[in-house]
Amino acid sequence: MTRSLPLLLVLLAVLCLIQVFGLSRLTLFGVSPDIVTTFVAVISVFTGQRTGMTYGFASGMLTGLLSGNIGVSLLTRIVEGFISGYCHVPEKSHATMTQKSRMLYLAIVLASFFGNLVFNLFNDPLGESLAYRIFISGTLTCMMNLLLGIALNKLFLRKTLSE
Repeated sequence: MTRSLPLLLVLLAVLCLIQVFGLSRLTLFGVSPDIVTTFVAVISVFTGQRTGMTYGFASGMLTGLLSGNIGVSLLTRIVEGFISGYCHVPEKSHATMTQKSRMLYLAIVLASFFGNLVFNLFNDPLGESLAYRIFISGTLTCMMNLLLGIALNKLFLRKTLSE
């Protein structure tokens, strides 16, 4: 993992740029998919809660600087890393590929929902009710990020999960 640290940091920076300047513009009912949340959840599942929170901090700092909302973004990403870290699958576990995939999907859904909850508690850009922002946008965010996670798993993570 330490040999791939520079690669992961570059990937994180690229994903933060894509999120802030690209994906955040693709909205459905005011909600956009969040590739950074998916990345933080994947890192947390493979490396654990502490590393997930560290990547959450770095991604929150970067997306906060790029979007102009450092505090809320930082807190949201750290919570995402913390929550998805509960789904950590140790490297030497005897879990099957299906079990690992399920834990990955659970981590993405939990990180998406709780990240959206924290973000919406402190930020109200559209002036909508808190219940709408938490439940409707939270559900949409979870579904969008889960689709991103499924695509990521099918395209790139199959070999990693099978080991």
